[in-house]
Amino acid sequence: EFLTQMSQTKTVPILWHMLLLNSFLFGVYITFIGSSGIFGLAIRAGLDAAFIYLSYVPVIVLFFGLLSFLVIVMTILVHSSRWARYLLCLIIILLVGIPLTPLILHPYLFFGAGLLGLATGFRFQGTDDLVSAIIFFPLAFWWMLIWSRRLYRISRKHHPFSSLCNHVHKYANDYIGARKKLNKLLSRWGKRLLLPEKIKKHFRS
Repeated sequence: EFLTQMSQTKTVPILWHMLLLNSFLFGVYITFIGSSGIFGLAIRAGLDAAFIYLSYVPVIVLFFGLLSFLVIVMTILVHSSRWARYLLCLIIILLVGIPLTPLILHPYLFFGAGLLGLATGFRFQGTDDLVSAIIFFPLAFWWMLIWSRRLYRISRKHHPFSSLCNHVHKYANDYIGARKKLNKLLSRWGKRLLLPEKIKKHFRS
């Protein structure tokens, strides 16, 4: 059953030329929406500024078209390969985990910064520094102990690391769900032109 699910994402026909064409159509849509203020620009800055903007329209269409095509290709890769889903999870974990790590370890960072200051040759200048150090280190140590107790309770009750690994493993090995998402993506972007209904009715008539 595992091999059957794995093989299901390997046999999906992909019309790359249709995906590329729809990507550029999407780029045209985005450029057209962004050009809605061209008349206001012509009124404020003059016709020269409007013509300069219009001269960059092909470049803008090319940029958004290639960008949307790249996003589609990456999405197809994620829905087609298990290693890509593992890599996506790793990237998300790193992007989220790196900013959160200082927030989780902030008591240890404060206490370690104080010890590092003493180790690098910090000298007390008067009684004010001595009193501050006497107050800082016990409070930082007490804060670190309380925080460690809370982290221990959370890890013992919720098992965040094992739960995270289970979710990643479940998502990466969900071949049936990946196949459905891939079919949905290709049915929209890879089988027909993404034209507005008014234009479709005009060509049908």
